[in-house]
Amino acid sequence: MTSFKQDFVFALRSLRKRPGFSAVVILTLALGIGANAAVFNLIDALLLRPFPIPNVDRIVQVFETIESQGWDRANASPANFLEWKEESELFQEVHAHQWWDVNLTGTDKPERLHGTLVTPGWMGMLSVQTTHGRDLSLAAGDPAQERTVVLGHDFWMRRFGADPSIVGQSIELNGQSYEVVGVGPAGFHYPLGTELWAPLVMSPETAQRRDSHFLNVLARLREGRSADEAQAALAARAERLAQQFPDTNAGWGINVMVLSKAVVDIGTPAFLVVWQITVVFVLLIACVNVANLLLTRGGERAKELSLRVALGAGRWRLIRQLLTENLILSLVGALAALPMAWAASEMLRTSLPAEIRVFMMGWDRIGVDYRMVLFAGGLAVVAALIFGLAPALSATRLDLNQVIGEGGRSGSAGKRQIGRRVLVVAEVAVALMLLIASGLSIQGSMRLIEQDQGYNPDGLLTAQLVLPAEKYPESQDRRDFWNRLESELEALPQVEEAAIANVLPAAPDGSSRDYELEGRPAASIAERPSADFRVITPDFFDTLQVPIVNGRAFTEQDREDSRRVAIVSRQMARRDWPQQDPLGQRFRFPENPDQWYTVVGVSGDVTHNWFFGGPQPTMYLPLAQQPYRGAYLALRTAADPLSLASTLRQAVRRLDPDQPVFSVKTQREILSDRTIGLRYAATIMGVFGAIALILSVVGIYGVMAYSINQRIREIGIRVALGALGRDVLRLTLGGALRLTAIGCAIGLVLAFVLGRFMESTLFGTIQLNVFTFVLFTVLLVGAALLAAYIPSRRALRVDPSEALRVE
Repeated sequence: MTSFKQDFVFALRSLRKRPGFSAVVILTLALGIGANAAVFNLIDALLLRPFPIPNVDRIVQVFETIESQGWDRANASPANFLEWKEESELFQEVHAHQWWDVNLTGTDKPERLHGTLVTPGWMGMLSVQTTHGRDLSLAAGDPAQERTVVLGHDFWMRRFGADPSIVGQSIELNGQSYEVVGVGPAGFHYPLGTELWAPLVMSPETAQRRDSHFLNVLARLREGRSADEAQAALAARAERLAQQFPDTNAGWGINVMVLSKAVVDIGTPAFLVVWQITVVFVLLIACVNVANLLLTRGGERAKELSLRVALGAGRWRLIRQLLTENLILSLVGALAALPMAWAASEMLRTSLPAEIRVFMMGWDRIGVDYRMVLFAGGLAVVAALIFGLAPALSATRLDLNQVIGEGGRSGSAGKRQIGRRVLVVAEVAVALMLLIASGLSIQGSMRLIEQDQGYNPDGLLTAQLVLPAEKYPESQDRRDFWNRLESELEALPQVEEAAIANVLPAAPDGSSRDYELEGRPAASIAERPSADFRVITPDFFDTLQVPIVNGRAFTEQDREDSRRVAIVSRQMARRDWPQQDPLGQRFRFPENPDQWYTVVGVSGDVTHNWFFGGPQPTMYLPLAQQPYRGAYLALRTAADPLSLASTLRQAVRRLDPDQPVFSVKTQREILSDRTIGLRYAATIMGVFGAIALILSVVGIYGVMAYSINQRIREIGIRVALGALGRDVLRLTLGGALRLTAIGCAIGLVLAFVLGRFMESTLFGTIQLNVFTFVLFTVLLVGAALLAAYIPSRRALRVDPSEALRVE
């Protein structure tokens, strides 16, 4: 310890004598460590600990699967859920929840709320402790407790001013009175975005259904049991149920996932893995730069180290001293990296729109914590070994006679020069790889936003309405409301077209349905074709400017008492009726086997969700024949779409003062929200690419400056013998160009490999193209030549007499 203390004190004194060198090294390391710490913080919050509740690894989510359709996270049917509850040897308890969007009514400001229906004991299983009142456990088997509700903490503060006296009072939801029995804890809003919870009550008829899948199922494993055991047991039960109930259960499987993994968005791991790979390479570039600086400094310190050897210091003693200096530099760099990581984390955490943040489990925990500090410290130690070991070994490989005889010039300078050039080649290769990767990411995100969506998103204002079942129980009630609302919307000033649909393109929710083709019955449920399901008013295609490529659009004559008709997209027509005219073809839904739908038109393809890589097969049905409770409104105008927001709300209030209008946005805003994850990924990749470019250029500059300084005498002799300026530039820039060319050749190969990986993992958003490879190669070569030219100018001003003067 005494010896280490001496090394530590001497290292501090040595670094203090060279403040410029120390500052450059610390800043370089801070960039690399800070980028890694920020990405680690995201991985920690979003992947490793997205759901910080006690014993979370013992809680699993049970999904149903349909392998033939690629679904591995489908909801469960009520009857299957009750079957799983019987696995008492595996599970301590099994509970279910269901999404429950409701209207807060009976106030002067009606509001749409995200709610969740939960079975009694669900909150206790998740260790949820209410801050006021109680949870919903007392609702079991008690009809008087069915209309009770627990408010989310954020909703309680926002709507009721954090008034604890709200417990025991009643609020009106969908026109019905619910007693507030408790307030949830701060920060708990699971399932994502939930603002209130109420009891999940199923009728005996609903509880026996196996053909309707709408429940999310959570279970707590017994001590000593694992998710793999649960998977095996439930898979065996699923096989028995498929044999027992082939009409409803054939083709359905089981997927048991630990809850901390199940709540992670399916696209998040792929992006975070790419980011982590990228920042590791950024750190490697930083380490290469520092290693180059240390190699240069090792040559300058040759005489000092030789004297220490002459006085009895062993090589290990010198290596330990140099590594101590490197470790101090690295740890200080880690300290400097923390503010950078904090700033990056805060920017990410706060810049995401609030309505999207609530659906990102773990997003609110992004920020500096002890785990990030420990990670940065550990990374600093690793980095010190990466960038410090080779320079330390090189600097301590001394020939005393040669060093002293050359007045301090090390005989190993040539080897160090070769080492520096190898490091520059590696630096250029990695930098080019990251630049191309960032360019591909930016191009991918821009392409998704700017590509033809199959409709015209400009000039569209959208909004959502959901009619409460209690107030609009009959189909005719809903049909009358939508007809009157469409007439109101079309009469608004500046509105050119208006339409209503259950789902609009790029909306965060979706709807799909299985169906049977006439003359081609499916062998099982799992083999039935499926398509996106849209219920629309006749003006939908005109409002969104979606072309009808064959047949006709819907008309006012397609009423509830007329023949059932449908319009299908080109994708659906090509898939289901290849080499046939789709017009006149028929299909039906399994739940209504006597009701056939006739195809009367074929529409253009529309991209509803970029996640699926392009347009999906889609069917359109008239809203008059399928009067849904929930719908989107679409208004086309030549003016600013948002200028219609207030008149839209007034039109709805004239029809129903208790009906909230929510999610009022332009279609361009919806597209932006849906691709915000890609834009985040592209922006971050762009930042990493810029850091890599800066670090590599600085590295090239450092090597060229040192190389030219070492060759001043040689250049002076050449000038004295008649060399011209262009000859000197050819000599200096030629070396830089050779190193850059070798690095670029290696970097292009690495970029191709990384690009292929991104292409296969990022859901088809990345597409390799020659232009990006060429563009960033030219950019890096130009930046490298500029970095080499600056010190080369010094060589042009060499005075031969000064260069030849004996030291």
